[in-house]
Amino acid sequence: MSDFSRRAFLAGTATVAAVASGTATYAGASDGSPSGARRTRTSIYRQNIGEIELLSITDGATSFPRRQDFVTNRSPEDVAQALQQAFFPTDPITLTFTPVVLKSSGKLIVIDTGLGEAAFKQSNGIGGQFHSNLAVAGYDAGSVDRVLITHFHADHIGGLVTADGKPAFPKSEIWVPAAEYAFWMNSGNMAPDASEAMVANFERARRIFGILGDSVKKFAPETEVAPGVTSIATHGHTPGHTSFIVTSGSDKVIIQGDVTTHPALFIRHPDWHGFTDVDPVMAEQSRRMLYDRIVAERILVHGFHFPFPSLGHLTREDDGYRLMPIMWNPAP
Repeated sequence: MSDFSRRAFLAGTATVAAVASGTATYAGASDGSPSGARRTRTSIYRQNIGEIELLSITDGATSFPRRQDFVTNRSPEDVAQALQQAFFPTDPITLTFTPVVLKSSGKLIVIDTGLGEAAFKQSNGIGGQFHSNLAVAGYDAGSVDRVLITHFHADHIGGLVTADGKPAFPKSEIWVPAAEYAFWMNSGNMAPDASEAMVANFERARRIFGILGDSVKKFAPETEVAPGVTSIATHGHTPGHTSFIVTSGSDKVIIQGDVTTHPALFIRHPDWHGFTDVDPVMAEQSRRMLYDRIVAERILVHGFHFPFPSLGHLTREDDGYRLMPIMWNPAP
C-alpha cells in the first residue's frame, strides 16, 4: 500500500480516491497534469485584506473511509449524526487542501505548500495541485520570497521539495515554528510504541528539512514573520502548530491551518478530539482560544481544510461555533 493510503492519514498523507477537485477546462496555460487537462481559475480565489492580496489556491482533495475513531472521544454514531446534520456524507470523509499566497509590501509569501509533486503523480493529479495552480495564478516557485509553515504534516510540507528530492522554492526563505522543528527533528520525542504513521511523520520531516538545510529559519509565537503577518501559537494538533494573523489597516484575516480539520465536526463541537491531534486536550484549548477571538473581533478566517475558497466567519452556537462561508465572488 502506498504512502498515500488511508492508514497514513495521521501523518498528514492523502489517499488517492477519485474525488472532485473543483477544476475544469480553462483556455490558459496547461498545468502539466497526467491527463493533459487544463486548470480553471476557479482553483484560485482572491480576497483583499486592506492593501494585502490573499490568494486561496487549491491543492486538491482526498476521500477516505471514515475511521471508527475519527473523533476519539465520541461514538461513531455521534459523528455520523453530526455529519448528517451538516448535510455531509457519513462515509467516506472528504477533505480539501488549500494553501495561501499573500502579496504584501512587494513580497510574495506562501503559507503551507500542499502534498507536493510526488502526491500529484501518485494520485493522477487529484492531490498535490498547488504548484501547477500557482502557475495558473501567474507565479512560479522561483518568484516566492518566503514560505511560512503552520506545522509538519505531509499535506503542509510535502510541496517544499520536488519529486526528485530538490528544494521546490530554491530562492525562498523557509520559515517554520521553532517548537514544531524541535519536536519532529528529534527522534527522541517519538514514543517507543509510536504508530507506523507517526514514525513516517518523523522520517518525512527529517528528510524534507535535511534537503532544505540552512535555508530553514525558526520563529517563535508573536513574531512578525512577513510584512503584516504575525504568528500565533495554536499548539495541540501538533506540538508546535502555528496560525497567522494578517493585518492591513483595519482589515484582518487569521490563517488557522489545522486548528480544525473538519469544520462540520470540530467547529460545531470544539470539545471533540480528532485522531490526528497529537495533544487533543491542548488542541481543544487552542481552538476555543482562537475562535473566541475570531468571534469577538469579527475576524475573517481561512481554514486549510475548509470548503474552497476556505474563507468565512464564525458565530457562536450553543456550546460551539458555526462557520459562515463567504459569499463567492467570481470577480478577480
